Amino acid sequence: MSDQPSPRSAELGLRTPIPYRAVFEFFPTGILVVDRRGQVTGLNLTAKRLLRDLAERPRLRCCDVFDCRRAGTPLAEHCVTDLVLEHTGPMPEIRVDLPAEGDAAAASVWVTGAPYGGADPAVVFSMRAGVVGDRRRRTEPHWMGGPQLRVFTFGRSRVESGEGALAGEWLGHKPGLVFKYLVANRGRVVQTDELIEAFWSTAGPRGERSVRQAIHTLRDRLEPDREKRAGSTFVAARSGGYELERSVVWIDADDFEASVADGMQAMAAGELEPAEAALARASGLYRGEFLAEEAYADWALPERDRLRELAGQAMRALAEVKEAVGDLDGATEQLARLAELEQYDVDIQRALIALLLKRGRRAEAVRRYDIFRSRHRKAFAEDPGFDLADVAAQVRAA
Repeated sequence: MSDQPSPRSAELGLRTPIPYRAVFEFFPTGILVVDRRGQVTGLNLTAKRLLRDLAERPRLRCCDVFDCRRAGTPLAEHCVTDLVLEHTGPMPEIRVDLPAEGDAAAASVWVTGAPYGGADPAVVFSMRAGVVGDRRRRTEPHWMGGPQLRVFTFGRSRVESGEGALAGEWLGHKPGLVFKYLVANRGRVVQTDELIEAFWSTAGPRGERSVRQAIHTLRDRLEPDREKRAGSTFVAARSGGYELERSVVWIDADDFEASVADGMQAMAAGELEPAEAALARASGLYRGEFLAEEAYADWALPERDRLRELAGQAMRALAEVKEAVGDLDGATEQLARLAELEQYDVDIQRALIALLLKRGRRAEAVRRYDIFRSRHRKAFAEDPGFDLADVAAQVRAA
């Protein structure tokens, strides 16, 4: 897929080419393209995440994805590709439970499709996450069938629902702290005793009641229109504790981690274009430390350190990709961010200074070296182990 300007670019007044590849890869819904025989010919990163291991199956067909013609499924009597090709315009959405792969948990998607092409038509499917066993009608068209809560954790945290930001000071109070704790430990049940130890260690017998009250207030904050005594959509009680309902909660840290994995996988395969797109998304999502406002909270440190290390890997890899494709401005920007993130890492500082010298930006290279040497001496009472002459000789040799 090319990023060349379309014939319509000039008509639309666009000064730069439309980045078709990036639009395709990071479209907020999954895109699956099949030929008229149902053979999958392309899928974007969102579709790969929805389909998980299924996306890696060789010679994947639409019937493998959507369980076409299998008894007990919505498509028991049909192949969805045939239905789309026989239909005029987009099909109504239908919810399909995806085939289970190995030990992976069951998953579900809402899917619609439309034909395109002329003599040899094909089909493009759009998929968004659903909930297994959803009792709503299977052609519910509302886009909010996907994640209804958006949690931003990098930098100062914030929470948004489908109706807008859930503003206020509550995130700094106990209900908000409990919510952040659940986010930091997403993917598992957090026991009540664990919450008591973290936030009510001196409460004694009242600790359990304090947890229940905080959870009740939290649920009201997240769902102000929830009916009295109705179950919570986002915070579930399970096995003596509480857990976030991940199928309806989008967390930027999860998207970041998936983008890093996609980028590294593409880079290892030598696919520089998708690697650059995925790693750029990851770098863009990392806007600061995980739950930065909880800088001194012990319970946030393990996840903060893990995500910080991933961010470093992503920035370094993105710098390498950008340098490989000749985008030295982009490579310098990523190495500069990484150098700020890892202020005492000799290899990173040296790589940035080398790139600056390579680009002829000698004054900036000297300034950065002087600042790094001063910082290193102050922290470790010794020089960093290289000087500008070493780096300049390396650049000339290269």
